[in-house]
Amino acid sequence: MAAEVPVRDNDNPAQRDAVLAAVAAIREDPAAPHLLADLAASGFYSQFHFHRIFARHTGTTPGRFLTALRMQEAKRLLAHTSETVMSVSDRVGYQSLGSFTTQFTRLVGTSPGRFRELVDDLAGHRVAEPDLERARAAESRRLDCELLLPALTGAPSALDGRVSFVGLFNADLPQGGLSGFGIVQGASGTLVEQRPSSGRSEIFLVSLPADAPLVGLAVGGVEDTLVGRGGAAGPGGGPAALHLRAPDPLDPPVVSAAPAVHLRRFLEGARPR
Repeated sequence: MAAEVPVRDNDNPAQRDAVLAAVAAIREDPAAPHLLADLAASGFYSQFHFHRIFARHTGTTPGRFLTALRMQEAKRLLAHTSETVMSVSDRVGYQSLGSFTTQFTRLVGTSPGRFRELVDDLAGHRVAEPDLERARAAESRRLDCELLLPALTGAPSALDGRVSFVGLFNADLPQGGLSGFGIVQGASGTLVEQRPSSGRSEIFLVSLPADAPLVGLAVGGVEDTLVGRGGAAGPGGGPAALHLRAPDPLDPPVVSAAPAVHLRRFLEGARPR
């Protein structure tokens, strides 16, 4: 079963501060072991209690958050340095190249070597350059959705000039392959294509300016990014209302490169596979 949607309120600032401190420590040195006992002790919590409040504020466990940050750092190193895969593996805390490659392939959705090729293919292109109509038509089943910006109620034009990439995952984090994928331009009236899947799917979306670098969809780190999350079914079978917001420091990174892998096929001039 998917984890609950993270709580972002300030009903207990001390707990949020403790989780923020743990996340900051993990981000500063993702290669370190970051044992639960150490993370909990820094906030003067028991391991059991800290595990619960961490999941409440981030939507996942400390261990899965650590793994996601390691994969995000590995993607950055593969995309922006010439370090070998073995060196990258060591830099993010893996003693076995085989274990790193297996984990990276499972969570990112492609091998480290293929990820570098993907980055090379997408370099210099912008988000709106792929043939988005053909990419949307690549699936058969569909799910209505509507994008909302609570902070800008009554101003749907705020989403003009943006492209939102919607992924359905059978997991509590945007990792690995997709059970469905869609592209939304603007605020509503578009559809999420959905393949049959078992169990509950979670929707994760990333909204980028249309002129943003396309490689950012694979690697991350694009400015003016909005994010969102929700269940795959709307109330009473109606459209799924997806609320966009600015990223929060407690959001786990979007590790999966599956949306970028999908779009690459619809980018004119990309190297064929």
